[in-house]
Amino acid sequence: WKSQSKMDDDGAQQGQIQVLENTYIMKPQDHEKFRANEVIKTVKQLLDDRLKGKRYESNESAQLSKELCTEIKEKVKEIGAPRHKLVVQVTIGEVQGQGVRIASRCLWDVETDNHASAYYTNPYLYCVA
Repeated sequence: WKSQSKMDDDGAQQGQIQVLENTYIMKPQDHEKFRANEVIKTVKQLLDDRLKGKRYESNESAQLSKELCTEIKEKVKEIGAPRHKLVVQVTIGEVQGQGVRIASRCLWDVETDNHASAYYTNPYLYCVA
């Protein structure tokens, strides 16, 4: 940044004006890119740890989904994804022999955007994160 002084008509100094140059960065650097493989491993481990042996309870699944979202987001931040907006979505459902399809849409920059998805299932519930 540069510092400039402003003078009035009598030559007295009025104050300083700071001129700042743009410092924004539009894209993450190579070492800051989202590491999907590492995130997938971490999320799978988290789902295994939290859901092993659990039964589906409809009145508890909403709160559990929120907790998992928060934990996943914290773990991904620990891995390191600066300059990325993280969107975490968790779906938990009861296993009753049904099929499930989950889809999402978004605007995508192929150079910088990425995603990671993991799932967990046992005889009583499924979870997609």
